Amino acid sequence: MPQNIQTQIKEEIREFTKLIKKYPHILELYIGRAVLYAKIGEYKKAVKDYETAHEDYIYDIIAVCLRHNLSGEIERIYTQKLNKDKNNIVNYMSRLRFYMTIGEHEKALADCESILRISPSSKFILKMKKAITKELKTQNKPSSQVQRPKILLT
Repeated sequence: MPQNIQTQIKEEIREFTKLIKKYPHILELYIGRAVLYAKIGEYKKAVKDYETAHEDYIYDIIAVCLRHNLSGEIERIYTQKLNKDKNNIVNYMSRLRFYMTIGEHEKALADCESILRISPSSKFILKMKKAITKELKTQNKPSSQVQRPKILLT
């Protein structure tokens, strides 16, 4: 590639970088910069930008699913992310928060256990596990007031 074209592409990359700093939520900027990185052979940077854009798309999909009460799809997406990287605590945390939001405390507790296998000394997760366990106990605890059956006299 001629030097003047490579210099021009690097200038365009700098412009994309400025825009990304100003508007980090615009996914097309990452994709545009990734294309430019690939043109000059900086493939690792290109892949990183594509992954950033793709990651944001996942959260957009989840937002749509939440608006339309598609919890099963959200669970599938989070689980798919976890299956790609079983040691990624962030993925477990995302799914754990989702489970807590929809009241699936047993599944949230299972994710706590998975995180603790990766990071056994996580104080935050230990506290979260304790709180979830307490919540499960109160859910399963029978009411202390026994209701007397109503007897209708005729």
